[in-house]
Amino acid sequence: MPDNVLQLAAQFRKALERQDAAALNRLINAYGGLYNRLQDKIELLSRDIAEQEPTRGQLVQMQRYKELLAQTAKELRSFQTFTKFEIDSQATASIARGIGDSGRLMQVSAEASGVSATFNRLPINAIKSALGFLQEDGPLFKRLEQLAPVTAQYISDQLVSSIGLGYNPKKTARLITDALGSGLTDALRMTRTVQLYSYREAARANYVANDDVIDGWVWSADLSGDPCPSCVAQHGSIHPLDEPLNDHHNGRCAAIPLVKGGSNPVKETGQDWFDNLSEAEQKAIMGQGRLEAYKAGKFEFGALSGVRDDEVYGPMRVAASLKELV
Repeated sequence: MPDNVLQLAAQFRKALERQDAAALNRLINAYGGLYNRLQDKIELLSRDIAEQEPTRGQLVQMQRYKELLAQTAKELRSFQTFTKFEIDSQATASIARGIGDSGRLMQVSAEASGVSATFNRLPINAIKSALGFLQEDGPLFKRLEQLAPVTAQYISDQLVSSIGLGYNPKKTARLITDALGSGLTDALRMTRTVQLYSYREAARANYVANDDVIDGWVWSADLSGDPCPSCVAQHGSIHPLDEPLNDHHNGRCAAIPLVKGGSNPVKETGQDWFDNLSEAEQKAIMGQGRLEAYKAGKFEFGALSGVRDDEVYGPMRVAASLKELV
């Protein structure tokens, strides 16, 4: 029966991934429109650079340069507003999904342990208000407010640098495109992480509200995907209800409820799973240096899960570097 709990959690993870993919596609399409609207100005500036061969000082005085940066800033501010809407709507949807999914997981876990219980169900707005990173004046939206100015400045820096390095206009145009891509990367990471974190914290809040039956939660990594060493090291570990599942950005791990008096639904720890892989599979996950050090007994497997402080989410679990491990 515990296997059914994990299978159900895997089904929920897939459903969340579909929601995630839909949101990310909307952001990608919106950013594609932004890029298309800037393409003419990028081409015009590239043409002027080819004809005039300006110095860095002359570049920043060129009208085409000023027009490109002004239009870029305007487009990025619009995209920033769109991203904020997506983050807010996806957080709300993820909280609702997290409440529903965690309720089902608690019910199945209780049944597997022979426990008969009626579970409380928290309101969406109560959880959303409790999540500090979703507050209007919180660090998440403060970080989002930097997307437009930081990306615009990065594009400007790349342009000036390309002239100083003597790059040809085609390479300069590619640098602008790559610099624009950094804004999309940031938006996708922020949106996906807030969606996943909201989902997990809604589930944990539901477990806390039912602490007469639920004793804690178990870290469950998606080992069928492309797990990072930190997630593998955490897989199967038991945690108290007051501890968040602080996965890294874009992390796909889930918290499985642990019923009081029940057994751990994860029967094979991450270390056991890893040790049974082929050397090639181990290397793909851990990297050559860490794998050699691990096999030489230079660190314990659990040390692979390090911690980094994030201004939005606080301590987040990440893969420890070889230098940190040895």
